[in-house]
Amino acid sequence: MENVIPFPYAVAPVQPVGHFIRLGESGYNKLANLHAAGRFPATRVVVDASRLKHQKELVSALRAKGAEVVLDTKVAELSALEKFEGYARHAPWAGLGHGGPLTPAHFDPKRAEDIFGQIARFAIEYKVHAVLAPGHFLADPTFGGWFDIDRASCLALRRALDREGGREIAIDYQLIVPHTALNDDAARSDFLGGLQDLPYDNLWVRASGFGNDAGPLTTKRFITAMAGLHNLGKPIIADYLGGLVGHAALAFGAISGLSHGIGEKERFDAHSWHKPAKKADNSNFGRATRIFMAGLDRSATIPELELMADARGGRRIVTCCDRACCPHGLKDTIADPRQHAAYQSFTMMAELAAVPDLNREQHFLSGRMADVDRQARQAKELKFDVTEAAGRKIDVAQLTKRLVDHSKQVEKMRLSLEDLHESRADGGARVRSLAARATDQRAGKAGLK
Repeated sequence: MENVIPFPYAVAPVQPVGHFIRLGESGYNKLANLHAAGRFPATRVVVDASRLKHQKELVSALRAKGAEVVLDTKVAELSALEKFEGYARHAPWAGLGHGGPLTPAHFDPKRAEDIFGQIARFAIEYKVHAVLAPGHFLADPTFGGWFDIDRASCLALRRALDREGGREIAIDYQLIVPHTALNDDAARSDFLGGLQDLPYDNLWVRASGFGNDAGPLTTKRFITAMAGLHNLGKPIIADYLGGLVGHAALAFGAISGLSHGIGEKERFDAHSWHKPAKKADNSNFGRATRIFMAGLDRSATIPELELMADARGGRRIVTCCDRACCPHGLKDTIADPRQHAAYQSFTMMAELAAVPDLNREQHFLSGRMADVDRQARQAKELKFDVTEAAGRKIDVAQLTKRLVDHSKQVEKMRLSLEDLHESRADGGARVRSLAARATDQRAGKAGLK
């Protein structure tokens, strides 16, 4: 009898996906509570220089668990007329503007104030693992030379980190542009040429006018545009992006990871940054709480959610059925919407990350994309109690129209992405996967100062 030597089955590679959580300007106390309860398993976080001193306990706890900490200097906001007086004004180098926005002159490495030295010392003091190099919105109509300044800033920051004792701290590069610029071959060529030899690990793309509410054509063009940046050979992080659109870009191998907040910062728009900030309207005391409905990839106010749940067949559409997330269903979702949003976000990313790289497109299309399409079609057929709606101050016609419009958009998105998938017979170009940074060697036992 012949000896038959079994050969192992080829195992499709599973490439990691990056998931960066922006801790944001407010609400981080809730995230700290979730982390303490074991319900905020973030492995990569972005901290704002303007808020880090208030978040140092949470950041220290995350670092102790091996999380990677990335510092956003908030330079983009500090250089914008509309934004420099917002939360960004608390960044240590905000005062360089003497009550106004930072100007191109502030990024001269020979300037006495040395913004790069300040950033480097701050990064070292708070033991971050990486810094987003100072970047600006490149379509600023008041100044057209930010790209040259940003490239020089990346080099100046590297020198400053090395000089101050932060050689082990990495740099990531921010490319902040209108999403339409990414579709322009000439503009992409300029980006490729200008970013080739800079000392950075990952490219972060913040696309203005683009986000989780993007339409089918815009999403398809974004995926194609990102493929045009793959020749840099760098992992690409889509900043301020989440939801179905972000997952599609990941599944199609256009990007290496996503960066967003928990239930926020999933869309970016800088078109009005060059204008003075509008005066705050104090007539409304805060925005209405919105709750993410994973099955529909949309959010709703609590009254809208309750009205939809009360409609015949509505509860199974809008209620979280994952008992590990919301043991008591809708009641728990409403009581703690941030916990619900965090759990859903981490769960969906983990599911996609577990799928072999080359199988992700089909998995996404036949899984999450198809599920959202089906539930959106069901939601548009819901019939609401007009009296109940009036008591909740909800315009039934308007809510129904939103659900119908959403269903149409989701269906178009599915068809558009299916067409893209079928046209990529070989799977299409795929971005370089994100490398894990060595976080434990600097985590230490002491935590932050």
